[in-house]
Amino acid sequence: MLVQYPRTLTESQAVSQTRNHGKMAEMVKLISQRGPKIDEIARDIGVFKETVRYWYNSMLKNGFTVQASRNHENLGMKRVIVVAELSEEFRGYADAIFYSLGELAYVVTFAKTLPDGYYILNASIPAECMNDWCESMGKLKTIGIFASIDLVAMDWARNVPMWADFFNFQTGTWEFDWNNKKMNPIAVDVQPGQRQKYDATDLKIIEQLQLNADIPLIEVSNKIGAANYKTLAWHYKRHVSERGLIKGYQVNWTGAKYDLQSEKPVHRKHKYMWIDIIANGLTEEAKFGLMGRLHQTPFMWLEAGGTGTYYARMVFPTEDMPEALEFLEGAVSLARGKVNFFHMDQAHALYFTLPNRFYDEESRLWAFDGANLVTRFEAVVQKIREG
Repeated sequence: MLVQYPRTLTESQAVSQTRNHGKMAEMVKLISQRGPKIDEIARDIGVFKETVRYWYNSMLKNGFTVQASRNHENLGMKRVIVVAELSEEFRGYADAIFYSLGELAYVVTFAKTLPDGYYILNASIPAECMNDWCESMGKLKTIGIFASIDLVAMDWARNVPMWADFFNFQTGTWEFDWNNKKMNPIAVDVQPGQRQKYDATDLKIIEQLQLNADIPLIEVSNKIGAANYKTLAWHYKRHVSERGLIKGYQVNWTGAKYDLQSEKPVHRKHKYMWIDIIANGLTEEAKFGLMGRLHQTPFMWLEAGGTGTYYARMVFPTEDMPEALEFLEGAVSLARGKVNFFHMDQAHALYFTLPNRFYDEESRLWAFDGANLVTRFEAVVQKIREG
């Protein structure tokens, strides 16, 4: 659907709105790269910093959030996409079970699917913990937590920057012409990183920026109990920034977020339809063909890829769903029979920061106690079955 400005606008007003739209789109692109560095962005796009600050605050008031996106590959993490079905007796405990996996087992997101009731999990697992982690997931099925569980490993993952050119910031709606699609330049910009050196201080900084990208470094220093602000600022510049431990900043335009005060997910029900796409057994030609076609719309939220595998989370405006479904039918033509679609229920979804307490500063390695995880869930299973 293509939304147009009202006809009552004068020509000068229309020109002004069009200019502002272009400048706001530039602002969002730069925020996605650098974070909300308002003074720096204002200088680069040639707009007064007070205006850029006003635009940015207006976005926040309208439900936008900005969060740092950690660079999983540079942190030595492997992304695994999990399709899990809980056994019937444990379905009433789903949120608690997956929350525990977020706390104990490197799960970074989970969401329920409709109408089948599966759960899609994204896990970022340290390479040194990968084998133990996979074995532990299998044991959770053996003890009865899962009726089925399928794992798909990826080599890279990224949050896709908002394609702000197609968003009307005044009306809060997308202006996308389904009959005039074009390729997003970021589609071909996949550069999986390599593990970098980092320490516990770096991880604490990343965690705070994930929670709130607006937080000043001096406040980060206070929150994590750093002994010296100058040392923390050095860590941010020399490690977090220069070693690419953050892969840009996610401008969250969907309204879905986690309220730290209520400790509950908040989302805009009925405004967007979330669809996960998981493909396996692809040729490289089919994988990049599918990837390129999905990037012809501005509704890509998250993606990951590996050898013969591809994953994407798409977020479509509900009023555009007929066009979106027709588009998806054409997009998978090169990979037909090897692609699964899942409609997501954001009312049963959650996002986590990495459990930094499992990082050992002395060895510079992550820990995962799979045996302890299984033992704890065995106790839960016994308690539930005993009533």
